[in-house]
Amino acid sequence: MKYAAIGALGASLVMGACATAQSEDMFMPEGYELTGESRTCLSLRSIDQIDTASETAWVVTTTTRDTYLTRVSRGCSAATRPFNYISYNVTGSQLCRGEIVRVIDRNTNSTVGSCGIGEFEELTPSPTDAS
Repeated sequence: MKYAAIGALGASLVMGACATAQSEDMFMPEGYELTGESRTCLSLRSIDQIDTASETAWVVTTTTRDTYLTRVSRGCSAATRPFNYISYNVTGSQLCRGEIVRVIDRNTNSTVGSCGIGEFEELTPSPTDAS
């Protein structure tokens, strides 16, 4: 498991694992599809989990079980490695497009990468997976 430190709240988010349905360039979490809707920011209080299983895009789940895909710029590939976690400091109460996220090695507590996050693209379960 991985944890993400949120500087503004001092809380941790549990990172899970997520299977990829396509190549890393076109990452889409298995069982989901894009709705076409997106948001530039998410409230820190609403973020429940950030899945860093892909080097190019992460899945963000909210406390209301809404799911978003955010594409990350180069530099955060180390976030997928065991024993690393992500950390970010924000000035307000939201995590927004363009925020810089650092990847921290848990053993040395040193930064091993950083990247910017993109818009939060809303996901919905694929019709074949919805029961």
